[in-house]
Amino acid sequence: MYRITYNVWPGQAASGRVHWCGRDYENFGGPPLTWSQVSSQLRLPVRSVGKYPPLSWSGQELFAATTPLAQRDSVSPPLPCAVIVYLRTASDRYQPYTLEGGP
Repeated sequence: MYRITYNVWPGQAASGRVHWCGRDYENFGGPPLTWSQVSSQLRLPVRSVGKYPPLSWSGQELFAATTPLAQRDSVSPPLPCAVIVYLRTASDRYQPYTLEGGP
């Protein structure tokens, strides 16, 4: 089940796809961004949402500009937690992953 959900085996680093907040996000091969590029592109504040993958020895920090729960649930169907997530790959390097399948 872990492999199906997180797209890697326990102990492996993240791949070209990450799973967060019940949705899959994919990296389409663009260059990593700096923190100032990430934080200047989004309206909501970007914050850490945990390590990815959760059982990896080298879990990388995952960041997202999350929509507050009340706002997400105020429309039908509910909005996704975030449209883009960022995986920290090195000091001041954040790889963007885009939501698969649309909101």
